[in-house]
Amino acid sequence: MIKSKVDYPYQVNQWKEVGGTMAGYCKEKEISYQTFMYHASRMKKKEIPSMEPKEFVRINIPEKAHGGIEYHFTNGSYFVFPAGC
Repeated sequence: MIKSKVDYPYQVNQWKEVGGTMAGYCKEKEISYQTFMYHASRMKKKEIPSMEPKEFVRINIPEKAHGGIEYHFTNGSYFVFPAGC
């Protein structure tokens, strides 16, 4: 296909419906594998929901808690809030 005439988002969606490998799909459609991969990865990033906080949540801690709170994230990072803060 002529480079300027390829609608990569459309092609990515077509590939998802058809299935198979990206390389096989690109070879069959005679389109650039590297450019297809670029657009597929951009589209995947847009599908991931934003991790921005929507609101704050108040956490009530019993007065008997001495150690505080540890909040662990799925990526391995964490916060430690000492008791009384």
